[in-house]
Amino acid sequence: MSRGIRKRTLLTLSCMLGLVTLSDLANAQDPIPLKVEDAVGVRTFGPLMHITLSHGGEWLAYTVRGNRRARTGDVETWARTGVRDIFTGSDIWISNIVTGETRNLTGDTSDNFLPVWSPDGHYLSFVSDRDGSGQARLWIWDAVKNELKRVSDMNVRAEQIAWTPDSRSIIVTTVPQGLPLEEYVRKRASVVGSQKPKSDNSEDASVVLYKATTASGQDRDKLPRSDPWNLNWTLRDLMLIDVSSGKSLVVVRSQRILKFLLSPDGSRVAYTNQKRFEKAGSQQIVFDLATVSLSTATQRIVASEIPLGFTGEFSWSPQSTQLAYLVSGPTERTNDCYVVDVDGGNHRNITSFIPRPERRHSEIRRSSEIPLWDSEGRHIYFIRDGALWRASVNQSEAIEVGRVPERQIVRMIPQSEGSLWMLDGGKSTIVCTHDDFGKEDGFYKIELPSGKTTQLLEKGQCYTCALVNEGQSTAVTGDGSRVVYYSEDVGHDADLWVSDASFHNLRRLTRLNPQLDNYRMGEARIVNWLGDDGERLQGALLLPVGYREGQRYPLIVWVYGGSSLSNHFDHFGFEGLGVFNMQLLATRGYAVMVPDSPQNVGTPLVDLAKSVLPGVNKVIEMGIADPARLGVMGHSNGGYSTLSLIVQTQRFKAAMEGDGMGDLLGLFGQMDEAGMTFGVGLLEHEWDVMGGTPWQFRERYIENSPIFYLDRVETPLLIVHGSKDASVAPFLGDQVFVGLRRLGKQVEYAKYQGEGHSPHSWSYANQVDLCNRMIRWFDKYLRDGS
Repeated sequence: MSRGIRKRTLLTLSCMLGLVTLSDLANAQDPIPLKVEDAVGVRTFGPLMHITLSHGGEWLAYTVRGNRRARTGDVETWARTGVRDIFTGSDIWISNIVTGETRNLTGDTSDNFLPVWSPDGHYLSFVSDRDGSGQARLWIWDAVKNELKRVSDMNVRAEQIAWTPDSRSIIVTTVPQGLPLEEYVRKRASVVGSQKPKSDNSEDASVVLYKATTASGQDRDKLPRSDPWNLNWTLRDLMLIDVSSGKSLVVVRSQRILKFLLSPDGSRVAYTNQKRFEKAGSQQIVFDLATVSLSTATQRIVASEIPLGFTGEFSWSPQSTQLAYLVSGPTERTNDCYVVDVDGGNHRNITSFIPRPERRHSEIRRSSEIPLWDSEGRHIYFIRDGALWRASVNQSEAIEVGRVPERQIVRMIPQSEGSLWMLDGGKSTIVCTHDDFGKEDGFYKIELPSGKTTQLLEKGQCYTCALVNEGQSTAVTGDGSRVVYYSEDVGHDADLWVSDASFHNLRRLTRLNPQLDNYRMGEARIVNWLGDDGERLQGALLLPVGYREGQRYPLIVWVYGGSSLSNHFDHFGFEGLGVFNMQLLATRGYAVMVPDSPQNVGTPLVDLAKSVLPGVNKVIEMGIADPARLGVMGHSNGGYSTLSLIVQTQRFKAAMEGDGMGDLLGLFGQMDEAGMTFGVGLLEHEWDVMGGTPWQFRERYIENSPIFYLDRVETPLLIVHGSKDASVAPFLGDQVFVGLRRLGKQVEYAKYQGEGHSPHSWSYANQVDLCNRMIRWFDKYLRDGS
């Protein structure tokens, strides 16, 4: 090569390298803001939906929801159509866990959810409204013929599907037979306690009559009621439907069926029937546990008036002779395990724990709601206080099997419905853990005889974030050799992965949102501080993309009183996909902190200042936050938390509260059209910790209501509320705006028409508008040069 050519070549290479270096530098200094449309127009795994493996363990079926196709809905629409708002815009997908081949079976048409494989692997059943009727109905995909087929024209109302062992029939819940659809809608979504919404004197009057019971004696029917929601949302028939003919048989008629399970031998169905709320001012539900024989139609209540959690969980023994459940729920303190014989009715407590003292909501209880059996049906496993326990069905005591050092066990892994995943000939199992200090999930192996633990996988990820209900975040092949699980971290959204039992060979199965791969995301770190009362607290801090040590950035604090939000360290963008993904802010140059904020009974307002403000100080001391550019925001109880902070300090230069409240007396007194009083239970016993009624603690309600301190507010506030919010009534947002407007404060109020409580379930257009509005609001007050 001649000298001239070499010089030109070297010059060209130097220029190219220079361009790459300058490009990389530009990327470091000027990160690409995450587009709102890319953050909101995402695919997510179907909420509350199982992932399910075919009989051979080769094909995985799951639900994927497209947020652009999703629709707003309410309780009445759900009752009338069978499609809940969080199920709209969903499709059934399958992936081959060996080859990685992936297919969308339902093709972005209508709403499709709840996939379950038949035992022989021939069919995949699901629920869909794709026939144009506007009703959710039972469908199957024939895997051999590659055909979709509607099984029945029954109006399905379901969160579960169960196949009989011969793969010929499906058990599913439907609208009660003989009950007109409009009457069913009225029972589920309309007035409670009156047979007809009319006047006693005139057929034409439009009055709706609500009646109260009178407290007298011990007659439960005469005790005062104040139910937080309508338990009739589970009113339905349990139907057995033949797949070939579509013929149906009523198995259970017109009960409040929350959870049902077919016995392993296929002879019986057991179900939990919601009876009532334990008492006025409580969200604790009591249930009956019942069985029905499919051959004789004989029904039996095997356990009555039992307290269970919101999902009504229980499990069958492998021999189909016994049922097990753990008493649980908001007011339960023992979490004892009970076993009942389905034939003889022998009902016994096999743990006999001493009741725990009542705890604050910020103290997360690491206990399970689903007991899992060993293969012989002699022992039951469950999680209690972060450890794995075992109880014998023939004794009345339990032993701690294993505890992972400096970790909390948060999930057992079932191999099949109700049975624990066991390896090494039944001598070990694998559990999912959480590190409360490192803020990451992990998979650990526990040797059952000795309790010895071995770390399998732990690398700053969350394996329990994608789905919230216990037992739904994993799927194990029939031979126990492989497991499918969800994984996400602060910079990556959730996807499905497959691994062998050693977790040495990991492979990603899905990539739902490739558009997010185009962005650099902010990184997270843990922050520690002491609260004003000397309590050790933590927070998760999301650094702005391109963060440089020593440079100060605007800081936005995302709050939710009573929670340990530092545990969101390994969640994508701290709050997952959608409108409150904090990467929207981190890619725009903001730091974001989510702090722990424990609350005590009677003092939630002042507790927020005592816990959150020292955390803000810590981030300022670290040289990260600019003290002149602080913002705060939150949703629901986080909206209350935001208001509680800005009436106590003027340090924040901008604030946003969504679907929150400033008046605890107003929250206590809100009532929806069905007569439900969601706020009563929250205030007396749950998140807002007043510890009783306003007549018992009048001063507490007033002292902890920001509405009475609005004259102290100097922070510009953006209020966001859905006009059909059934959890926090819209008038509570109105109150705050009216008060601040009357006082001449800087306030804007965006009320989204037709929307409910959670912006994640709002229409795509309104989600986009909310994100842009939020970004503009904080840019206006916190950016340089404003």
